[in-house]
Amino acid sequence: MLVLVVALLGSLMGCGPSCRSSCERLYGDGEDECNINVPDYEGAEGANRLVIECEQECDGAMTNTGPVGTYDPNANTDTTVGIANEKQAALWMDCVQATSCDNVKKGFCQPHY
Repeated sequence: MLVLVVALLGSLMGCGPSCRSSCERLYGDGEDECNINVPDYEGAEGANRLVIECEQECDGAMTNTGPVGTYDPNANTDTTVGIANEKQAALWMDCVQATSCDNVKKGFCQPHY
């Protein structure tokens, strides 16, 4: 029985959003993707660059430990926000996956790179 529980938990751990899937949701133009446009990143090549840079920033944060602190990805802000550690990155990824693209485009789930 214990082996079954451990196997089930192990399979569930890899099911959440990743840096890549979150960045693709922000900048991709496919179904259920937000297609956020950024000056100097036009077209498919620009969107691809945005995904790569976003993923690098997120992956970098995932290598750091630390508290959530005052970071709130659900805040709608015009202030530039960054993610500094794995706890903040996890909150950001969950926000990007759970928030409508309309709200993301209104400023929720910062940062947008």
